[in-house]
Amino acid sequence: MTILFVLWAGLIPAVPLFGAEIYRKREDKLRTRICYALFFLQLIASAMYIIAYFKL
Repeated sequence: MTILFVLWAGLIPAVPLFGAEIYRKREDKLRTRICYALFFLQLIASAMYIIAYFKL
């Protein structure tokens, strides 16, 4: 169960990267930057959830 949680929490930040790729191809710089910002925020949140999970 722990391995599944870590894999799931690790894959969630990848979702905005798919959006960033789509918007990059459309040459929409604003939405591309928003997707990258969401990626980094989600990466931090996922890391914090994983750390909190192992501390319990």
